[in-house]
Amino acid sequence: MFSAPGNDFMGGGGPGGAMEASFKEFLARPENQPILEKHQRKEVKQALKLQEKIHALKFRSTVLDSDYDAQLSIAPFLKNRVLKKVVMTFANDPNGDFEQWAKNPRVIEMLSTAQKMMDEGRMTEDEMEEYFIRLLKDPSNEFHEEFEAKTRQVARLPTDQLVQALNEHLVERRKGNDAYRKGAFAEALHHYVRAKSIVDLVQGLSQADQIEVISNRIAVNCNIAAVNLATKDFGAAVRACDDALELDPECQKALARKAKALIGRHEYDAADQVTEHLRDLNMLSEELPEIEKLMRVTKVQDKKSEASFRNMFGNSTQ
Repeated sequence: MFSAPGNDFMGGGGPGGAMEASFKEFLARPENQPILEKHQRKEVKQALKLQEKIHALKFRSTVLDSDYDAQLSIAPFLKNRVLKKVVMTFANDPNGDFEQWAKNPRVIEMLSTAQKMMDEGRMTEDEMEEYFIRLLKDPSNEFHEEFEAKTRQVARLPTDQLVQALNEHLVERRKGNDAYRKGAFAEALHHYVRAKSIVDLVQGLSQADQIEVISNRIAVNCNIAAVNLATKDFGAAVRACDDALELDPECQKALARKAKALIGRHEYDAADQVTEHLRDLNMLSEELPEIEKLMRVTKVQDKKSEASFRNMFGNSTQ
């Protein structure tokens, strides 16, 4: 559906096609890349600002539609910049139950305590905002997952703007691929992370557009996993594979790389489970023999290391 940079979006010949080709040639010049990137960033920022306005209107409508008790409960906190942000998240309840949050005694007590601490000068608004963010980012916090989902900024773009964003993402991935092939893994990771930051920020308006976005998210997470495998950062490789598998649990490339990363971490049982899943999906996968060989070699190395350690320990006690 989407074309890589340099492909003809308009198609056909004639003056229009020639003008399009000339314009694409202009954009493809390295010296013009900063101009193109600046324009694309501006479009994404405009889309985000529009979404913020829409969210504000949605919040106002939600409050006005709620019952009197809910409005009364949250009213004192809407004058405070930080607490208003917290209250606005109530409107994001997946079940549309704003009132449940607005009238929750525990939530109101927390907001009241925070308000009192700022009123008494014990914490500034900036300090309180940082505290809330740090608290909710803690994975052990019961509201962590909900906070992460609700605070993740995403720009919902029409197809033409989405094409531009995805093409910018593809440019970064290709630079990452070139660096990876040269063995410049730090440079490759830099470009892959940039590509991921772009594709994680956008969302398609149509189902077809969103499928394309998800496909690119999966691909860039697999790219990041490959770099981390090459640098033996196996924990980061597992996390990148998990990000891909969250989007597509049957992504064979992510499963294969996760199995290799788990072997690198010497988590053999977990690696076996992932490998079996891959085998169930495709028993002819070219990755399976490589994974099995890596498992055998790594286990042999473990035994040699263990024997060497025992000998050293034994010699030291003599």
